[in-house]
Amino acid sequence: MDVIAQQIRPRIEALIAEFAWRIDHEEGRGVAKLFTPGGVYALGGVGELNGREQIAGFYDWRRSGGPRTSRHLFTNLHLETLDLDTGRARGTCVLSLNAAHGEGPHPLSPVMIADYSDEYQRAENGEWLFARRDVSVVFGEIPGIAEGSP
Repeated sequence: MDVIAQQIRPRIEALIAEFAWRIDHEEGRGVAKLFTPGGVYALGGVGELNGREQIAGFYDWRRSGGPRTSRHLFTNLHLETLDLDTGRARGTCVLSLNAAHGEGPHPLSPVMIADYSDEYQRAENGEWLFARRDVSVVFGEIPGIAEGSP
C-alpha cells in the first residue's frame, strides 16, 4: 500500500466505525451526516435512499418500531482506488451483523453478512464522507426491510 493510502486508511476506517456506532448506540441518529448531501445508500437490491433527508428518514422509521439492539462489525477494508486530485476513493469492507428487536441481552443470532462497496468523498474541510454505499448480501437478509420502509 502506498504512503497516501496509508494516510487515508485510518480516516476511512474511522468513518466506517462512526457509521456502525451511530446505528448501534444512537439508533441511527446522525448517520445521514456521514454522507455527502447527495449521497446514496443502496440497500441490497431492496431499495435506494437518495440524499441525507431520505437516509435520515429511514432511521426515523426504524426507530418508530421500538427498541432494537444491534452490532455492526465491519472488517477487511480494502481500498481499491484513490484519486486525491478529486478527493475521491473507493473501497470494500465486510459487515457481520447481529440484531434483535428489544433491549438486550439477546441470544447470539447472526442476522447477515454482507459486502459493502463504498465511494468516499473528501469534503472541503478535509473530512471523508460516504458518497455511496452499496450493500450486497452474502448470507441472510437485510433485517426489517421486508416489513416496509419510507
